Amino acid sequence: MPHQSQFRVNSAEQTALEVSRGVSVRLAATARKLRFSTSSRSEHFNVAGLRPKLSERLNRIAFAICTVFLLIFPNIFSLVYYGFIASDQYQSETRFTVRTSTPALGKDQLGKATGIPAAKIVQDTQIVAEFITSRAMLDSLRKRIDLRAVYGRSDIDLISRLAKDAPSEDLLSFWQKMVSTSISPSSGIITVKARAFSSEEAQRVLTEVVRAAETAVNDMNYRIWRDVTDTAQKNLDRAAEQLRLARGNLQVARNQSGMLSVEGTATVIAALIENVERERLDLQQKYDVQVQSVGKDAPQLRVLRREIASKEQQVKELRAQLAGGLSEGENLAQTSTTFAQRQMEQGLAEQQFTSSVKTMEQIKFVSRQQLLYLDAFLLPDKPDKAKFPKRVFWILVTLVSSLVLWAMAIGTLAIVRRRIHQ
Repeated sequence: MPHQSQFRVNSAEQTALEVSRGVSVRLAATARKLRFSTSSRSEHFNVAGLRPKLSERLNRIAFAICTVFLLIFPNIFSLVYYGFIASDQYQSETRFTVRTSTPALGKDQLGKATGIPAAKIVQDTQIVAEFITSRAMLDSLRKRIDLRAVYGRSDIDLISRLAKDAPSEDLLSFWQKMVSTSISPSSGIITVKARAFSSEEAQRVLTEVVRAAETAVNDMNYRIWRDVTDTAQKNLDRAAEQLRLARGNLQVARNQSGMLSVEGTATVIAALIENVERERLDLQQKYDVQVQSVGKDAPQLRVLRREIASKEQQVKELRAQLAGGLSEGENLAQTSTTFAQRQMEQGLAEQQFTSSVKTMEQIKFVSRQQLLYLDAFLLPDKPDKAKFPKRVFWILVTLVSSLVLWAMAIGTLAIVRRRIHQ
């Protein structure tokens, strides 16, 4: 009995030892799995046979969503679209300058006639470049070419094509994407590039753009000279009116004074004074001679005295016309001042009128010339191969961008998860 009891005790100890060893082996295996597994808490839970928390499940879902929509889907889309769907775009190019015929006409003559400085040409070049990408260009092209038909064909991929019912604002935005302009600061050369979905259409569109730009330059010429001519005509009319008034004032002054010129009247009066004074001296000499032989009361001497007095009165009146009252209290000196003022006004009006007539003639001559014109020295070319879209470039851009966005999203998720479990 004692021996059997001891055997049972040994057997129970052996069984407990084996169980303990089995537990140790399983714990060691679990520890090894945890050590060589990933650092994710969800993996730890799976290894340990535990159910992950709700936050870990949400984090896993968010990770999957970010991977699909920020990494996988964009790259698949770019590969499919740029590799098989995107329509080829052809680009035509032209170069031209806005020139002026000022050297042929003379800078001084042009500046005197119009007042347009040389810097105006630089401004006109900028205006033409801005016009090409403006709504006004679309309005001008609408009469020449149907842009909606060119850029809205059904064989163009859906992303690149222009919608048939696109409003004018969308059409302008689309046009500004398909055409570009640049100006060389040193030479003033304008480079225009236009894109279309065939080489023929690209060349055709750019050709119509150049024609519309030429029309715009001609319109600028017309508006410039219309405004300049209108201003010159107004100045001429004003000068003619001032000349008419000046001549009328001079005529009124002549009518009021009763003389054509002060100089002529003064000459005549001086001659009369001289003649009357000579006659008075002759009469005075006769009187002095006869008074010695007859008495002063003799009839012939009384006649001579009356004649002498009459001549003296005539001389006095004639001299009064030079320095005394003439008509309405004016004398010849005052009339001379009035005449001089009226004649000066007439002279200035005649000079202004002459200058206005000369300016008008110059403007009419210069306006017959095309001072501004578009010189297209490089005509729109017909491209041989498509230049857009840059397929490899955009695929790489999409890959890099998606990787950056995906990494930022994953980093944000990791930061949020760490803060939750702190």
